[in-house]
Amino acid sequence: MVSWADVLRWDPAPAQNAVGTINGEYLKLVAASDELRTVSSVDGWSGPAADAALGRVTELVDGAEELAAELGATRRAFGDIGDAITGVVNGREELLGLAKKRNFAIAPDGSVVDLGPPEGTAPEQAEAVAADRRQLAVELADRVAQVVRQAEDIDADGCAVLDRVLAGTTIDATGNDNAQTGLAAFGDAGFTVGGLSILSPPPDGATVTQNAAWWAALSPSQQRRLIHDLPELVGNRDGVEGWARSEANLAMVGKQRTSLQNARTDLERQLAELTNGPGHQNSRNVLRTEITKINDKLAGLDSVDRMMLDPRTGQPRPDRQLLSLDMGGDRPKAAVASGDIDKAQHVGIFTPGMNSNVQDNLPGYVNDMNEVRAYANTLAGDLPEGNSVAMVTWLGYEPPTTRLEDLDGLVTGAPAEEGGSKLARFGEGINAARPDDPHLTALGHSYGSTTTGIALGQSHGVDDAVFFGSPGISPGHNPVFHPSELNVPEGHTYNLSAEGDAVADAVPHSGRYGPHVSEMPGVNQLSTSPVGPMIGSQGHSEYAVGDGRLATSEHNLAAIVSGHPEVAVSR
Repeated sequence: MVSWADVLRWDPAPAQNAVGTINGEYLKLVAASDELRTVSSVDGWSGPAADAALGRVTELVDGAEELAAELGATRRAFGDIGDAITGVVNGREELLGLAKKRNFAIAPDGSVVDLGPPEGTAPEQAEAVAADRRQLAVELADRVAQVVRQAEDIDADGCAVLDRVLAGTTIDATGNDNAQTGLAAFGDAGFTVGGLSILSPPPDGATVTQNAAWWAALSPSQQRRLIHDLPELVGNRDGVEGWARSEANLAMVGKQRTSLQNARTDLERQLAELTNGPGHQNSRNVLRTEITKINDKLAGLDSVDRMMLDPRTGQPRPDRQLLSLDMGGDRPKAAVASGDIDKAQHVGIFTPGMNSNVQDNLPGYVNDMNEVRAYANTLAGDLPEGNSVAMVTWLGYEPPTTRLEDLDGLVTGAPAEEGGSKLARFGEGINAARPDDPHLTALGHSYGSTTTGIALGQSHGVDDAVFFGSPGISPGHNPVFHPSELNVPEGHTYNLSAEGDAVADAVPHSGRYGPHVSEMPGVNQLSTSPVGPMIGSQGHSEYAVGDGRLATSEHNLAAIVSGHPEVAVSR
């Protein structure tokens, strides 16, 4: 067992330095390979003495071959151990830095010690602050557990390799043709079996903090191997850094396309085999429906390519991140960022609403949000490498459409509730993946505002919330009457309702999605009217349009996202 106290002492240098020493001994041994091959076959000598001598030589050569394998395995093991420990040290230091920043300490036994809330905490905030700190203590404990889990995995794997070396069971060289095989081949074989495994991710249902701690405790080379070999374990894992999720999801596009094309071919074969006539009409309809769904998903992947790849080079765009890619369910789902969510001081997460899909709408939404990002960057003050603002367009759920089969989702709000849970976890994952605390804004339009409101009732870490064109921000069976019921700081909830927006004007009166947010006490109402050079917005779909013209509504969205609400225009 490895303890937290052990982890505090871990240093990759001894293992890394040992590699050079072991390699030197290995090279000396391999240099004798030709001589050993010559000794193992002496021409012109026969008889009992020759047989005895040859038997002894064979034992020596077999021993040298096994030693070469053992040195190869040991060299690889110490290299992998040193590399893996760099991940443990990174996870450890990130954890200790986070604890210190929040006024916690990690005791030598790994327990989390709360050193007290920030000085000057107002009495009326004491209970809320205490609840937040209890949650943070749990998250820190999760991080300790993941770092120790990684250390235990390294210890177990390394000991397994060294135990085989000590037992002389790395490779059995007896029976080998000593006249044909060189020592380098055995060294290579030992090198192969001496490698350490990569710690598997936390199980399904793990928290975003557990995912973040697992990822942080992997070395950079281990992270790269996972992205290359098993991208499906990384791409949609909330709590993993954005750059890694994007690379993994981009690697999955081709795999998903091939899988869908194969599935479509199989369905088309089944359809072709059905005989004509009324007896198979239902089966034909079912198959055609499934083929249509696959075609939509393939169109969604084509849309992802257009958003993510530079049309001139075919290479991934450096200013975009593909943060999720899900071909399950009835429709494709994805999340695309403009900017770098790992570095940006301000991160906005925009959730669109009804009739939105990856294949038709997502590219336009990304373009619209990129324009908001440009305005927000100007307000925030451009930082080096453009790290002021990142905007995520999140379509990680299946909003209802105006089709008859989606009527139930419109009535019950079930898609918003399912999507809200996913959105809450997604936002928490962005925070968990970073050692600092970015300014995080949740933005929801139309049915997406309902989804966002539900997410805010479940998640923590959002600093500002903006609803626009909203039919309501909660399910009718559990209505929200005041923004204090959301996990957003007091005074940091905003709403925009444009003139002529029937969804924002009429739907709230039904109570299906809670009360009218444009009349809700405690919500800051922002303008959509023309102001100076800024144009006004009309109807339901003009709040943010990437057409190069600055609308008052876009200015207001950018003001909140950039952390400058003082320049927002009130209604």
